[in-house]
Amino acid sequence: MEYDVIIIGGGTAGYTAGVILGRRGKKIAVVEKEKFGGTCVNYGCVPSIFLSDISFLYSRLSEIGNYKGIEINLKLNNFFSKREEIIDYLSTAGKRLIENASGETIEGEGIIRDNHTVEVNGRLLTTKEIIIATGSKPKPPRIEGIENAISEDQVVRLNTIPSSMVIIGGGVAGTEIAQIFAKLGTKVTLLTRSKILKELHEETRKLMIDSLEFDGIDIIENSKIEKIYGEKVYTNKGVFDGEIVVYATGREPNYPKGFEKLNVEIGKEGIIVNERMQTNIKNIYAIGDIVNKEKKVAHVAYMEAIIASLNVLGTCEYMDYTGTPQVIYTDPQIGIAGEKDKAVKFLKFPYNADTRAIIKGLREGFALIGIDKNGTIVYSEIIGDNAEELINIMALAIRKRVTIRDLAFTIFIHPSLSEILVNAARGEFDLDVDLYK
Repeated sequence: MEYDVIIIGGGTAGYTAGVILGRRGKKIAVVEKEKFGGTCVNYGCVPSIFLSDISFLYSRLSEIGNYKGIEINLKLNNFFSKREEIIDYLSTAGKRLIENASGETIEGEGIIRDNHTVEVNGRLLTTKEIIIATGSKPKPPRIEGIENAISEDQVVRLNTIPSSMVIIGGGVAGTEIAQIFAKLGTKVTLLTRSKILKELHEETRKLMIDSLEFDGIDIIENSKIEKIYGEKVYTNKGVFDGEIVVYATGREPNYPKGFEKLNVEIGKEGIIVNERMQTNIKNIYAIGDIVNKEKKVAHVAYMEAIIASLNVLGTCEYMDYTGTPQVIYTDPQIGIAGEKDKAVKFLKFPYNADTRAIIKGLREGFALIGIDKNGTIVYSEIIGDNAEELINIMALAIRKRVTIRDLAFTIFIHPSLSEILVNAARGEFDLDVDLYK
């Protein structure tokens, strides 16, 4: 059967491309060997954020109630079944959206035979163009006994709360997992070979460490893992026991079977593409986590799918990663956007001086804005309530090269959490009137 485009992978990037191309009259097929939705829906964003929400409510709701004069008593029920319900709904939704756009969905492994042929379930499908959107998978560290551990993907699909857990990896995933389970009652040890969340500004990192330790997490930095034996992890800092051992040590490209036949150029982190998401083979595109890039997150995959699809349709669009935001779903949340190295000065405003934060009762954290020598906003870190939404404002500011004066003299709603951002900017001109000095 002849197609205009075959998309291998039905995750965030794959379903987005399928919908766009299908709506515009292209004969397309999206091939998925497991469940539609990819890592984000099945093993990443959705289950981990769901559990983060649960752990936050369970550990903080009584505190917030007391702050506002309300007594709240909580009990954990079988929230795992609701997690599965949401995952199933979103997985099915992705598949149906493709079909709603007149695209075809095929369940089975897509095996590349050449740059115009994909085999699925024994059938040979021919196509004018191929989009590879097969994502990434957990990369197990080279440690003796690693088979005794489970991955970051597996841990967020557990159906019980372990009594104890040892996590190897102090990056984003490891830190999120540690706090989720600690708040739900698990005794957690977090092992990292250097510093935890080392890419963050030191003030942000310190506040996050304080929060993790408050939740009872034992953080062991600069640790070298020697081996895992059963439920024990042997390191240069001692032996640590966990009913569950988890590795969250990064991810690697999940190349489709037969990919090597294409002679597509690859880098350390995946397939090399140009700004149009096109590989060195003219009719082969790559999008999502399979691409050779630094930030592998779902919202980037969406945009890459849009850019690739529009180029397949004959337009000339270019991918721009400027200001790409990232969120760490901890308590407090952390939002990051821009390039810290470009900043020559940082401006800061705390949540506990913001009226809306005071009303709400979640007052820990601050906004940090980095500017270059010309006063242009180039970086931001936000640690605190609703950072996942506030960082989007800063991402737009960085992308559009907004100056600190532009932001300082913009009127935001009062009272609102987003005032933290304009007040940080106003600090450059000594106009941050809600701070004691």
